[in-house]
Amino acid sequence: MLVSSLLDEHIYPSADFAELYRLRWGIETFYGILKTRLALENFTGQSVEAIKQDFYATIYLTGLESVLTDTAQACLDNRNTRHPQTVNRAVSFNAIKNQAFDLLFSNLDTHTLTEQLTTLFLKNPSSQRRERNPPRRKSSPRALLNFQKRKKKHCF
Repeated sequence: MLVSSLLDEHIYPSADFAELYRLRWGIETFYGILKTRLALENFTGQSVEAIKQDFYATIYLTGLESVLTDTAQACLDNRNTRHPQTVNRAVSFNAIKNQAFDLLFSNLDTHTLTEQLTTLFLKNPSSQRRERNPPRRKSSPRALLNFQKRKKKHCF
């Protein structure tokens, strides 16, 4: 449901609002990745400096993931498949986490490392099935509380 004060249907057709909502979906899913997959709100320290480091490291990691998956995504876009495919973010973040020190600090050939990562990204793509609304699984409040109290920060 969308609430708006723009009531004139001739000037502001309701079909335009559906398109606007669709366009912001990418931004909303990015926040979801930051909060869930990368556990942005679960900080490794309590000082302001530690929180800033966690925040900037997470944003840097998402930027690095975007740069490293760009080649693989271009290959997936050129494939002729039934459904459009994207790089599986669970695979890409895990692979980058495991190769981060080699990518950033070692003297190994970065071209070889990026080719290996691109090959890995292409092995397990995610299919984008439009017009699909799977039912959401409901968790009990007790299970949610237990998860939130005992969740550990994923250190990269």
